Amino acid sequence: MRPSQAPAAAAQLESTRLRLTFLSLLVVSLFVLLFARLWFLQVMAGERYAGLAQGNAVRSVSVTAPRGNLLDRKGRPIVENRYAMVVSVQPEEMGDRADAVLRDVADLLGVPLADVRDKIADSRVSPLQPKPIAVDVPQDIVLYLHENRSTRFPGVYAESLPVRDYPHGDTAAHVVGYLGEISEAELADPDYEDYRPGDTIGWAGLERSYEHVLRGAQGLRRYEVNRRNEVVAELADVLPTPGSDVTTTLDLKAQKLVESALEHGVRKARSVRDTGTGPGRGGTYKAPAGAAVVLDPSTGGVVAMASYPTFRPEKFVGGVSSKYWNRLQKPANDLPLINRAAQSSYPPGSVFKVVSAAAALEHGYMTPKTELPCPGEWYWASQRFRNWTTADMGLMTIDQALEDSCDTVFYELARRMWTDEENGGGKVGERLVEQAKAWGLGAVTGLDLPSERAGVIPGREWKKEFWQDNRRSYCTQAQRAPEGSYAGDLFADLCANGGSWRGGDSVNMSIGQGDVQTTPLQVANAFAAIANGGTLYRPHLGAAITRPDGTTEPLEPEVLGKLPVSRRHLRVIADGLERVASQGTAAATFGDFPVPVAGKTGTAEFKPKQPFAWFASYAPADDPQYVVVTMVEEGGGGSLNAAPIARRILEGLLGLETTEIEPGASTD
Repeated sequence: MRPSQAPAAAAQLESTRLRLTFLSLLVVSLFVLLFARLWFLQVMAGERYAGLAQGNAVRSVSVTAPRGNLLDRKGRPIVENRYAMVVSVQPEEMGDRADAVLRDVADLLGVPLADVRDKIADSRVSPLQPKPIAVDVPQDIVLYLHENRSTRFPGVYAESLPVRDYPHGDTAAHVVGYLGEISEAELADPDYEDYRPGDTIGWAGLERSYEHVLRGAQGLRRYEVNRRNEVVAELADVLPTPGSDVTTTLDLKAQKLVESALEHGVRKARSVRDTGTGPGRGGTYKAPAGAAVVLDPSTGGVVAMASYPTFRPEKFVGGVSSKYWNRLQKPANDLPLINRAAQSSYPPGSVFKVVSAAAALEHGYMTPKTELPCPGEWYWASQRFRNWTTADMGLMTIDQALEDSCDTVFYELARRMWTDEENGGGKVGERLVEQAKAWGLGAVTGLDLPSERAGVIPGREWKKEFWQDNRRSYCTQAQRAPEGSYAGDLFADLCANGGSWRGGDSVNMSIGQGDVQTTPLQVANAFAAIANGGTLYRPHLGAAITRPDGTTEPLEPEVLGKLPVSRRHLRVIADGLERVASQGTAAATFGDFPVPVAGKTGTAEFKPKQPFAWFASYAPADDPQYVVVTMVEEGGGGSLNAAPIARRILEGLLGLETTEIEPGASTD
């Protein structure tokens, strides 16, 4: 080594030594920090993190609270609770044996394995919550499952759970409704923020309307689980709080009476010959369905509400089967889930004439003593409109026109009202439309049941909007129809002028035809207002809520408004309705009735179907206690097949001797 190189080598050696020393100190410092952190976590904070680790191993499962009972006005249970043995499964706890265990459980329960798998797949309960597969399991099977759970049936549970019980079978099925599993859409709704997947919720009827009252507060069952999510210990439970009871306005005895009379009357109508002609007519009446409503006219309380055909709510306990659900959804089975009393609307026919009479009287188109002719045919602008009978019935007052249901009198009144409206340049209101809406028609009544139908009260604005929505269809059909055909001319006219409210629209509306649609409940509420002197109540089913602590909250009746009809004119209408039953279109059914009845028959054309039968009434006519409305789809004349059902109902409600349901005379 040259002398000049020695200092450079020494300097490089010293630099390397310094780097190694610094690196050693850095490594030692890191180890010191690491050991200090470990000591802190294990000694100083060990107890805290051990507690957190234990908490992470605790899982909570909701415990269903018994729902509140649904009671009739006298406190008799319509829907209550019972405890049933429910078999549930937790496939995650079965390991590799899941297929064999499920097969053994299916064999033991006597159900197809596919059904068990479907129920597991359809269930959206918490991952830690067993999935129900069978309800009302016999005790011997439960004991066998308990004895062999650890060996043959791991992940299979059998426990007693509260389920809905229907002591009166399908009585009031459409009113009380049924339960089902909460949907994804409902889980996203803020109103159901405290619900979890798999929770049971009211799907229809009072069960849905009063869901938050009936539900109660769920309890909690806490488990300690290991890292494989297996339960190693059960911790303290939080007991559930039962839901509140709802006392309804229903009378259980009256409800059974109405349902029986409706079913009997509908079936009877199927044996009555249809003497009409034209498309869809002839043979016997199809009468596939019907509805009946009984109201208390002094409060708007629903005493009874029936829809036929009906369904069995107990079929929904534990989850409705796909087979039964599909059966309920088939149109061929007449859609039994629909509550036709409030969820379906129909042309009301002549029961609407009370509204037309009120409009004519209030606006001076007729006085109580004015007489108008009632010919068998009536013409306007070369168009012929027929009465329900070809006979010329002579001159009659407005109450007589109601008694004999004279269409042609109401045609003439509608013509006069329409003419004034057209000549008024927009300064004259729509007489029939305004009157009908004031009676609560064309809007939901506010009944405390879900999915109530509003119906339709047509008018100038309504027809214009309807035409705008359907004009393209009219024009297309006009182009496709054979040249010179009736269909071609009809759709061509609708394409060009379908948005105009014409005189014929008003004429048809005056007798409850054309585009008018009402529900049986709306008609019942309108007649209740006549019966009580003009007060329109909100129909309701809830009467009181009783909480688990025994306190009761009454639900008071609500007044919607007053009919825009003077007391004098309302009395004229009521007089005409009383004579309908005693000597008018319903006299064949009520002429010998021992209690005075006020009513109105209605036969609504709904081509190409057979006519729909209506009868709206209240009794006793001099001291109304009940309003009764009956309707039979494709049941012919109201006097023929609807009035006899109402008679049977009124006999039972008033404690009279019951008679057979027999067809009445064929009138309007």
